[in-house]
Amino acid sequence: MDDKHDNSPDENNGVISLSNSPESTNDADAKGPHVWLVGGGIASLAAAVFLIEDAKVPGDHIHILEASAKAGGSMATFSKPSWDTGYRVSAIRKMSLTYHCLYGMLEKVPSDVEGETLAAKLHRFNQARRKLGASGTRLVRQVTDDNGTEKPEAVDVSTMGLSVKNQCDLMRVVLETEEELEGLEIQALFEPDFFETNFWDLWSSLNRFHPWCSAVEFRRCLHRMLHEFPNMGTLSGVEQAPEEDFEAIIKPLAQYLKAMDVEFRHGIQVSGLEFEDVGSDFRVSALKTYQDNKHVLIPTGPDDLVLLTLGSLTSGMGYGTNDQLPPTLELRDSAPHELDPSWTFWDRLAMDRPDTFGNPEAFFDRPSKSTWLSFTVTLRDPAFFEHLRNWTGTLTGAVPLITFRDCPWMLSLTIPQQPYVRDQPSDVFVFWGYGLFPDQQGRYVRKPMLECTGAEILTELLHLMAFPLHPTLERSITIPCLMPLIGSPFLTRKKGDRPKVIPEGSKNLGLMGQFVEIEREVTFTMEYSVRSAQLAVYGLMGLDKKPPGVMGEDHSVLTLGMALKTMMT
Repeated sequence: MDDKHDNSPDENNGVISLSNSPESTNDADAKGPHVWLVGGGIASLAAAVFLIEDAKVPGDHIHILEASAKAGGSMATFSKPSWDTGYRVSAIRKMSLTYHCLYGMLEKVPSDVEGETLAAKLHRFNQARRKLGASGTRLVRQVTDDNGTEKPEAVDVSTMGLSVKNQCDLMRVVLETEEELEGLEIQALFEPDFFETNFWDLWSSLNRFHPWCSAVEFRRCLHRMLHEFPNMGTLSGVEQAPEEDFEAIIKPLAQYLKAMDVEFRHGIQVSGLEFEDVGSDFRVSALKTYQDNKHVLIPTGPDDLVLLTLGSLTSGMGYGTNDQLPPTLELRDSAPHELDPSWTFWDRLAMDRPDTFGNPEAFFDRPSKSTWLSFTVTLRDPAFFEHLRNWTGTLTGAVPLITFRDCPWMLSLTIPQQPYVRDQPSDVFVFWGYGLFPDQQGRYVRKPMLECTGAEILTELLHLMAFPLHPTLERSITIPCLMPLIGSPFLTRKKGDRPKVIPEGSKNLGLMGQFVEIEREVTFTMEYSVRSAQLAVYGLMGLDKKPPGVMGEDHSVLTLGMALKTMMT
């Protein structure tokens, strides 16, 4: 029996079915199942790698359906990089050697260096960077000198600043179960002074937590990152890509998959699924798509699989310019799920089958709590860039993260090694940053970050660094980027809001991405997406394999001791 939406197009409404077309993949002589990957983000790319390398599915049996013109999902870049109009860096992602699923997948993919994998290339870059020494100041405060002038000062992060009560509360969160913390915000667990400590400033800026974020997610992050407690002030355990993430990871992944004959279909919007019952279970029998200005039904064969990425972190994302606000400001409080078809798709699926697809409304209906604002600064003058690097004391030429604690926006910067963008001229410099509280007035620019142009954001930063505004403002371009749902994975949730990777009773459907439930794993990482893909592939293909364990499942006495020592300093 088919399960269809009443308002979905059907054959009588002009839907074209591919079941009898030459394009259909379900011919009787086709060997083995075909796999339909809905969404072209890193989850689908990783799933394709695991299908080829571990499940031995032929590449031409794998089909990636993506609405946009590029693979990469939230990691894709759609503007042509240009220093004269300002670069647009979507994010500079932090990685860790404990991301075993991500690095395991990258070990299967060749880099642009003959005989070297993507994982090996990343290791080589980060090992060379670490050999150079410390990566500079992590936390900055504003102080007033004898002349009454404010200037920046590095914060001593050798101490976490936690009171005995704070320490006890923190350990209580580590020891409590997720069931005890379900639905709670972090701020319900601590006294107000906890959020004024070095620990909170370091932890929240690195992991993007707000006081109103999920206590369950906070606990998971504590467990996952407990081994990094001693390194919070130096970030010595952080790994980064040698260039912009799309070029470093997404592009070579896509090139490898195309070389293996994986089919990429762009310009296809999957708008619905058709189901059929298989006893007490179910299977996806067809994909409802919209392509080339017409509705097209793609049937699935009896052994075919469908892997679907839920939601989108960059839904409603909009860029401003050096002298204009981001254009999506007015959309923040109006039907966020309508900003991106992927959310509408998930919402419709969940309305019909909530036990299968969870509750997307838990993530898209609070944009005032999930909105962040990032920005990319392109400098055509080395003076401020060199001042920034020299002031931090970095020995590597890069700074993983520097946070200005006294800026009401909670401004943080990442300074990558240069050049960072492909074809970046040697006399042009680029860095990226974000504000976790963009609705607050700036310390020097007396307006919310949300209402600032790129130049006004850079003005705040120049004041924070006590650096002359001119000529830096005239020789720079700052591009702000508003993201209404970027923080949605951190919002409070209850059990069942995030669906299982393989829903109960599913014969051929797997779910992937940042909004599925993975026991113990921490969201908002590439690792989360890749692990979801690995779980889906191994489970649906019936492989006698399991992904590597999540870091933090069984801490050693040494790790626990070092974490406690850090907390008590």
